[in-house]
Formats: sequence, C-alpha cells, structure tokens
Amino acid sequence: MDDPVKLPEGYRSKAASMDDAEAATMLIAAGELDADGMVEVEVEDVRSLWSRPSFDPARDALLVVRGDEPAAWAMVDQGRRFDADVHPAHRGLGIGAALLDWVEERARAAGASRVGQTFTDANTGAIELFRSRGYFPLWESWILQISLEQELPPPKHPDGITIRAYKPGADDRAAYEVIETAFSEWGDRTPTTFEDWAAAIPHHGSFVPDVSKVALDGERIVGVVIAFDYTVEGWVQQLAVDRAYRGRGIGGELMREAFRGFKARGRTTSGVNTDSRTGALGMYERVGMHLRRTYTRWAKDLN
Repeated sequence: MDDPVKLPEGYRSKAASMDDAEAATMLIAAGELDADGMVEVEVEDVRSLWSRPSFDPARDALLVVRGDEPAAWAMVDQGRRFDADVHPAHRGLGIGAALLDWVEERARAAGASRVGQTFTDANTGAIELFRSRGYFPLWESWILQISLEQELPPPKHPDGITIRAYKPGADDRAAYEVIETAFSEWGDRTPTTFEDWAAAIPHHGSFVPDVSKVALDGERIVGVVIAFDYTVEGWVQQLAVDRAYRGRGIGGELMREAFRGFKARGRTTSGVNTDSRTGALGMYERVGMHLRRTYTRWAKDLN
C-alpha cells in the first residue's frame, strides 16, 4: 500500500497505536525544549487523550519514522483540532508540510469546515509554514506560573460557599456539568462528552483528588478546580464556576486551595493554561500568577 503521506526518501509513516504514546511524547518534548527551553508534556497527557472513546489512534494519529527512529507525528481530534510536531533534527525537509496535507485531508473527511493548532510563539518556522498554508491567528493562549515558596494566604471561603476535596466517582458527573457548561460559553469550541472528559481528567494518571476541589452551595457543586501533580510542578488543568455564582471570589479561592495542596505535596511552582476566549487572565494575575509563555491558535477554513 502506498504511504498516505508524501515524505522525503528514507522516511515512512504509519498509523499510530497506544504503544506509540511514548514516541509522540518524546517528539512533543523535543519541540518544546528546542523552542521554549522547557518541557511541559508528560506521557500521561498523550495516553489520556488517546484513550478517549471518541479517539482512535489508528485512525486519528500518525507517526513518521526513519528506520526505527521517530521523526514526526500528528493527530486530528474530532476533525477540528490537531497537533503535529517534527523533531528538530528532521526539520527543513518538507515533513511538516506533508503532515499538514494529511491533517487537512483527515479534517475534511470528518466533515470539519475549520481546523487548527495552538502552537508556541517561539517556533517561528512553524508560524511561517502556517501562514504560507493560509492559516490565520484565531486567539491568544498563555501559560502562567506562581512560585509556591512564598507564604500563601489562609483559607477564606466566600459567604455561603463551602469548599472540600474532590470525591472521585461521586463528583464526576456534577463536576463535568459545571465545567462543560462554562467552557461551552467560549467561541469555536467542540463539545466534550462525559466519557471523553472522564478519560482525560479523573482517569488521567496525574490527577490528584485531594488537591482538586469543589465549591458547594449546600449540596450543589457550583465550582471546580482540577489539579494534576506532574513530575516538576503542580498544574491546574481545569477551573470553572457556575455563571450565576461568578464575581464572588469562588474561582480565586479554588485556585488558592489548589496552590496550598500543591505546596503541601512539596511542589515549588504551579502552572495553568488559559486563552483570550475565557476572560480569566485577570483573575489568574490577581491570585499571584505571572506570564511564563505565549501561544497562538492558528486556524484554517477548509472550504
């Protein structure tokens, strides 16, 4: 069978499997280190994404190799979002352009009218490629960080609200509903099913229920912070507050609760990702977080 991707001589592509999660992680990490000087990804991130019911690695992900050496990879998520990385040692040969061909073909086959990737602003080569292929900036994205070596303020729960640790299983459905409803307010977002969310969040290998928190009005969950304890830092994966309860300091206190939990586990920093659709940047800055890295969502209309 002909290779579905037109690659330079000596390279070939193959459909991915769960066994390729470590190779994909290595390729992402090599790109992060080259562009930003720091590795953000961990293998559990890839495994959790690939384990979602909506995702089939053999259909939705591709690995490029030279001999037995991984050189690049790409995935298309529900036809609209993609990730692709070429190892720095294999750039300049047209592999990135070939992966974009594959990505756009897969997206069209899935019925998508637009496809995009969020990519670090430090990789100017990728940005040039995106622009040459008709991609345009859609929104800004930021990674923020706080040092946990400073003294953190004591708990101060908003009036009428209690905050407790996340209870796996018991809280999953209500937490998902708060998060999905809040995130659905953003423009250009694909809905997430409960099954996909569960595979990527509470079943993620780095999820820590004791640091994750829920805010309650009586017995009703009205706010959630999801915490991952990574190898090098604490990470706030998701934060959401019911629209009717915003402006009362619930989101900020959930963040501070997560910071205290990470510090108790020995972490010296905590990070979070947000983007210009959410309007949350100011809140993260008010709880003491500072900009660490900037990204841009690059998109292309396929019609």
